[in-house]
Amino acid sequence: MKGTSIRGIILTVLVVISVFLSYSLWKVQPDYEVIDNETVKKEQIAKLRQPEQVFRPTVVYYNQAEKHYTTQNLAMINALVKAGTTFDFSELIRTDKMNASYQGMVHQDNSIELVFPNAVPLSVYSQVFPLKGDNFDLNSFNRITFNLNKSENGLFSVYFGNDSNEQIYQGSIQQEQVDVLKNIMKEQKSELAEMDTIFKNKQYLFLSDKPVKLKQQQYVIETIDIGLFKNALFGDGNKVKGQDNSFTNGSSSMTVNPEEKVLTYVDPAQERRDTSQLSSSMKSEQIQSSFNFINDHWGWTGNYYYSGYSADSSTTAFSLFVQGLPVFNSDGMAQILVSEGTESVYKYQRPFFKLGAQITTESKEVTLPSSASVYQDLIQTVDADDIQMIIPGYVMRYEQSNTSYNNRIIELMPAWFYKYNGTWTPVKGGNS
Repeated sequence: MKGTSIRGIILTVLVVISVFLSYSLWKVQPDYEVIDNETVKKEQIAKLRQPEQVFRPTVVYYNQAEKHYTTQNLAMINALVKAGTTFDFSELIRTDKMNASYQGMVHQDNSIELVFPNAVPLSVYSQVFPLKGDNFDLNSFNRITFNLNKSENGLFSVYFGNDSNEQIYQGSIQQEQVDVLKNIMKEQKSELAEMDTIFKNKQYLFLSDKPVKLKQQQYVIETIDIGLFKNALFGDGNKVKGQDNSFTNGSSSMTVNPEEKVLTYVDPAQERRDTSQLSSSMKSEQIQSSFNFINDHWGWTGNYYYSGYSADSSTTAFSLFVQGLPVFNSDGMAQILVSEGTESVYKYQRPFFKLGAQITTESKEVTLPSSASVYQDLIQTVDADDIQMIIPGYVMRYEQSNTSYNNRIIELMPAWFYKYNGTWTPVKGGNS
């Protein structure tokens, strides 16, 4: 009995000591900092983009009462795309049984067309419009036509057409959704310009005999710290060695052109020497991967829209647009190019600046010749059947009259662009 009491006292003392020691340890713990997830994020250079902000139409055609109208107005395009994201599309089916020619189907009377700079895989665009169907990764389109004429089954047809191979995927929408489209066109009817001339070659061209007036513009450019791109592209910046305008980590390299403010990143180990075996689905995946790659480091330094894909080099192009109009520069100052390799990006070329403040005092009105006259000049040197579109845009260059700004001011000069066999080229400027 006496031994039991002693053991109880000892046990009690041990418990008290244990509690005391635990309390003491807790009190003297250092105040560890909470890890901020923001510090371990990937490099964020500019902006993140959603698919609908990059894979987007840039021209609208409205065909009504046997007349044709067009616009590149951002507000109207944004409204039409936003509406489409909420539509309940029926399952899309590839249609080979057309009751008219391809051109007759996609341009039919009482319809709205959304036209993209180049062909977009259906699998990619299904992230924007809620599309359903099979083999989306095998097919692409560059034109969406909403037929506003009710069909026999009470629905309204929608065509996803590819001008290059004249293939169409067809679906349908409901009356209430067509009403939404009609309201948008009615509210912004003033933005539509009538196209009074049609050239019915292999592809219909809706042009005008009227000159076009655009503003010549100037912007101050803001250079982006090249270190941000170095950290984003190489990962561990401590292993990167730089000399003059070149950087390398021993395997990959990045060169910088300080005059044009364009960088080129290359990972030679990723070079794909044979692209002939790429399937359609792989090409779609590469376009998606290129978009994701830029998003990974928030690399959208302006309104860059998807503008094309070259299977020969596995390269996806994203071009700068200003106020809804394309911008061209032969030195790469207005385009982001991503070339996919065997497992990841092989080559990445892009400007490392963005447009800053606009110098409104230097805006001048420029008169461009009519699109019909541009067409007549073009067919003297190129095949008319291969001209796919003619639209106005801008050519980018450094401000010419004063060199003291050290390449800090760029000019956007109005010009016509034409799409020829999938490639966009500036063709003719105007007079101020």
